[in-house]
Amino acid sequence: MNGGSVLQPGSLALSRKEEFKVFAESPRRSRPDLLTRKQLKSLATQARADYDRQRRQWHANIGPVKTPQLTELHEDLWDIVDSNEQDGDKAKGAVAVDAFPGLGKTTSVPPFARDFHQREIEESGAFTSQGHERIPVCRVGLTGNTGMKDLNRAMMEFFGHPGQTRGTTAQFGRRVLDCVSSCEVRLVVLDDLHFLKWGQKSGIEVSNHLKWIANEFPVTLLMVGVELAKKGLFGEGTNGRDTALAQTGRRTTRFGLRPFTIDTEAGRREWRQMLLALEQRVVLTDKHPACSRMSCRTTSSPAAPDTSAR
Repeated sequence: MNGGSVLQPGSLALSRKEEFKVFAESPRRSRPDLLTRKQLKSLATQARADYDRQRRQWHANIGPVKTPQLTELHEDLWDIVDSNEQDGDKAKGAVAVDAFPGLGKTTSVPPFARDFHQREIEESGAFTSQGHERIPVCRVGLTGNTGMKDLNRAMMEFFGHPGQTRGTTAQFGRRVLDCVSSCEVRLVVLDDLHFLKWGQKSGIEVSNHLKWIANEFPVTLLMVGVELAKKGLFGEGTNGRDTALAQTGRRTTRFGLRPFTIDTEAGRREWRQMLLALEQRVVLTDKHPACSRMSCRTTSSPAAPDTSAR
């Protein structure tokens, strides 16, 4: 709960429903005007400070760029989420975004969750038929010590449930189920799943708990992590421990994010278009005009902007 203060986009951690709602429903940032050197020098002291602050905030939040990789992932996620609208007596498939660090997993999933939130609110309204606040998405970040009770507590913290401090694991689970059902959650995002120690007791507990969520909750699980296959989530082991993990893996559709490559013409073209998109978004005085897609040769390099005016 925010204690009555107004949440600003720069202070969001997406660990509570109020924060995620601000993230999902706030207007997109507007790019500051591109001023000439003369216009920049003519600004009064306070106006120049405001303009510089706007540029800093814009550049710090310049992404994500809608790359082909991002588009492909979102199309796949929509296919899975939309196919999970079967009745509640059927277990729903889960999704895992599993890729190496630095490829944009954490960057690509929140925009999808935001778009899903907006679609659900537009189609069904801000409140359920029972008068509860509609919360289409629940996002939880995991740590290396997360067990079943910790996972349930983190989910209750997202909803601001008053019973998040005391209770048994089973009681926490029932409270979470009540929150999810009452608020008609349809997508649960579990970020940093690689922090779990899958080969130890806590990993088995959480794996079984994920199966319980898939069976009992009317939601799609969207799990995000690094090298989840190596950690055993998709393993097909023969002993009891590996079999428990494999059952979760068989219900999970795994997606990755392919890196940019420049060893083919198509790869060079994709990389160039991303650089051009970034160049067009950068707000710098006297920067070189970005080339258009049609007028630039794909084998040349984008002109670097003049960064002398800051």
